[in-house]
Amino acid sequence: MNHADNQFFELLTKTIQGYKGLVTDFRATSKQLSGPVKIVDMGAQLSEQGSSGLLLFAALISINLAVLNAIPLPILDGGQLMLLLIERMRGEPVPERLQLAFMQSGFLLIVGLSVVLIIRDTSQLAIVQQLIGH
Repeated sequence: MNHADNQFFELLTKTIQGYKGLVTDFRATSKQLSGPVKIVDMGAQLSEQGSSGLLLFAALISINLAVLNAIPLPILDGGQLMLLLIERMRGEPVPERLQLAFMQSGFLLIVGLSVVLIIRDTSQLAIVQQLIGH
């Protein structure tokens, strides 16, 4: 294996361990969750390192999105795969009302989490901290 492969597998392993930590130790791991505001802030910091920082940022984003999308949560590809597996085991389609409820709950979960993370990340920005006097 070459250096790039090793780096990829190291990032992938750490990402999977991070998502696993959300299930096994939510209290500690949830503090490390970041929303779009923090992700952009991190990207800006990494871009100051030049092209290597930007490549690392792109790899982190791509790996995180791939792992997240594979989780069997409603509205994600992993959730779709789970519905297909259930359909296969049952030998008949999952009722449409159940599929719709499954997708709507996933949508609400993702939107709710996004709103919470955006508010939390925005409140932690240095400029916001200066404005509120901390």
